Amino acid sequence: MEATIGKKFGYVRTSTADQHNGIDVQIDALLAHDDQLDRRDIFVEQVSGGLHHTKRPRLHELLAQLTENDVVYIYRTDRLGRSTSDLLTIVEKIKGVGARLVSITDSIDTGTGMVADMFLALLSVVSQYERSLISDRTKSSLKVLKDRGVQLGRPRKITPVTIRQVRAMHDDPELSVKDICGSLGISRSSYYQALRTDLVGIDQSPLETTPHHPHVL
Repeated sequence: MEATIGKKFGYVRTSTADQHNGIDVQIDALLAHDDQLDRRDIFVEQVSGGLHHTKRPRLHELLAQLTENDVVYIYRTDRLGRSTSDLLTIVEKIKGVGARLVSITDSIDTGTGMVADMFLALLSVVSQYERSLISDRTKSSLKVLKDRGVQLGRPRKITPVTIRQVRAMHDDPELSVKDICGSLGISRSSYYQALRTDLVGIDQSPLETTPHHPHVL
């Protein structure tokens, strides 16, 4: 018994700099693949492939219209997802409503039993591998920064001790703002905040009450 076919859609994406896989090339290929596909049901998007699928309005509009037994044709899988993880999410959304995805160049059909299951399983494995690589690279980068003495996380809170240090160093005309910030590991905004902060009620050293002298900025 032949499977029930719902409505047929097409999705075409290209960036402004993408000439080889241009809009017309993809549309013509989809129409040639299935003569029952109506050109008016092809959703065209001209955006960078680097954008997450949630930031592609035409794709979002297409996914919102899908119902059971519908078919979505694409020219190639890289036209649909910016990464394996992104592609897997989109494919799962399509299958979630009982629709099929057909990539005509890759000969992939998510509605053909074992082949479809193998494709999704492979996507899932590769997606997990990609996430692991990203995690490992992030941890390695953070370790390198930490070993170099780079302060990670949110900037530390300006304490009374830091304020006194800033004001003491501020009195030295030989020190620039850059020198002071670098020495104390604070930003310029924190430096000026320290100079403006009222230390009333906090034990202050004599250094804080001496006149301030101008120095190099």
